Amino acid sequence: MKHLKKFLTRLQTFELRLVRRNVPAEPLGYKQVAIYDLRHETHYDEAAVFRSKLRLLSQRAALDLLPLQPPQLQLVLHQLNDIEKRFRTFWIHFHNNALDLGVPYPVAYLHQLQLPGLFLVHNLQPLDAGIAVREELVDDLSESVKLRETMLASLLLHLQTLLPAPEQPISDVPAKAVAAYPRFVDGVAERLFEILKGYFSPEDQQQLLPLLLENQGVTSPLLFHGNGNQLADAFKQLYESNLLVGCLKGELETWISRHFAYVYRRQQRTLPQGYLAALISSNAKPCQSPILDVRKQADGTYAVFPVLRTQKNYTIP
Repeated sequence: MKHLKKFLTRLQTFELRLVRRNVPAEPLGYKQVAIYDLRHETHYDEAAVFRSKLRLLSQRAALDLLPLQPPQLQLVLHQLNDIEKRFRTFWIHFHNNALDLGVPYPVAYLHQLQLPGLFLVHNLQPLDAGIAVREELVDDLSESVKLRETMLASLLLHLQTLLPAPEQPISDVPAKAVAAYPRFVDGVAERLFEILKGYFSPEDQQQLLPLLLENQGVTSPLLFHGNGNQLADAFKQLYESNLLVGCLKGELETWISRHFAYVYRRQQRTLPQGYLAALISSNAKPCQSPILDVRKQADGTYAVFPVLRTQKNYTIP
């Protein structure tokens, strides 16, 4: 069980670093300030080592599960579900504390996220130390949490394969599985495609419309060239106005996570279900830069409109 313990500990531990950086200062010039840094726990540079070590711990933790009996596995499942809930709580705080572009982050930002209450945070300084929180740290923190969620989901999936299947009630009529996926009210899929297509490459556009119309599978996740919360917000608005039906919110989150990714720092990034759930299934702060607006009309129906002031054309010639 030692590898499982190490994995769960590392999964919930953030190792902040203190570095000094030159930042713009008025009227002209720069000044050196102390800032938090978490780049080593994302996908870049030495972070590849962090990711590899975490993956190795995950694999060894999975081996620790093999000799456990069902009651012990249930206890582990309870622990993993608890960690999963805390990741989801993190995302709710993360979205609720989103700032407008260019607004500086307060020194208390990590406390506003309740990060030290949810997880173990090493090297977090007292607020009066004045350690600056920069946009780079916020971006790297979100990417680090997504990586940890991915590893957790993999271990959860492995554990569930080890648990005995629940007993099914005896019935003369066998239960029939029903596929749950988003279905759009007439005309909405085409309207959504027209709004979204500029955020996808021409190759992905060819798969986007069949996916929206017929749930036709994609060869790989379609890359949304915008913020992940914009895409999640678009589907949430359609769901809450009953223009998107056929599935529960949790099933919608799974569907989005499976079929879409987004581009961040010119690299593909995933959309974990915890991240999506905090946007779609909770009362988190609405997206500050939506790409569409669902409005109720005089006749009581809803219509979909693009938000032109924020829409960008990401289409690659």
